[in-house]
Amino acid sequence: MTYTKIAIALVAALTLTACSKPVEPIVVDQRPIEKPVIVLPPVDEFNSRTVEWIVVTPDNIEQVFKDLEDSGQHIVLIALTSDGYERLSLNMADLLKLVQQQRAIIAAYQRYYEAQP
Repeated sequence: MTYTKIAIALVAALTLTACSKPVEPIVVDQRPIEKPVIVLPPVDEFNSRTVEWIVVTPDNIEQVFKDLEDSGQHIVLIALTSDGYERLSLNMADLLKLVQQQRAIIAAYQRYYEAQP
């Protein structure tokens, strides 16, 4: 029984001494922190390759075929209707518009993150 009393007294003494250590006050810093610098990879530069367009009509189809054969090229035609060509042009315009919008967004991020407070 005496060992139990000694153990209880020892645990109580250790518990009370652990609580006697002064608690450090919490410091709240309300200064604004600097915003992190955004790192964006550079965008590849687009260099289009030259594409030769040949307009094939019923009047010149035989000559176009002959010219292709004479130059050793395969005769392959990819055709568009006038409506299809118009849609292709509009799609390219939409793509260009999207690229310009993305550039503007990236430039805005760059100005925001690189601006000095």
